Amino acid sequence: MVSVGSTVPAPPKSLWEKSDGNTVSFPTSGKYIILGVPGAFTPPCSSQIPGYLSNYNRFVAKGVSDIYVVAVNDIFVVNAWKEKLGKDSNVHFVADCTGEFIKSLGLDFDATGLLGNSRSKRFAAVVEDGKVKNLYVEDEAPEITVTAADKVLASL
Repeated sequence: MVSVGSTVPAPPKSLWEKSDGNTVSFPTSGKYIILGVPGAFTPPCSSQIPGYLSNYNRFVAKGVSDIYVVAVNDIFVVNAWKEKLGKDSNVHFVADCTGEFIKSLGLDFDATGLLGNSRSKRFAAVVEDGKVKNLYVEDEAPEITVTAADKVLASL
């Protein structure tokens, strides 16, 4: 599993934003946040992400250049979720269509019982110059404690 000090792996070609085939690349310098969520439109995820949307400018004031919300869902579901939560937000909503990126981080879990396939653990990774500076992972997927926007913001 990725840990503090780890280099963030290069995004696979199946990590998309806005449209199929529009591959995401992360900044090579500066500070950004990757949020892993189990599923778009799930109640816990839909209650967690608005805190990042509403506090976006506060994150920027703390030196964060970008926030990426990554869900193991198809691009159409992720786009509809962004449309519902904050279509005008600068936060990136990213589809990890195959789960390949989340698996490369070692932050996947078997969610076949409820969500039908392997999904992302709920996590927040603060990345600086390509390396994980802070990593917060929830013990249980439905929990929003250490990954809540106010907690991550306070840690910056």
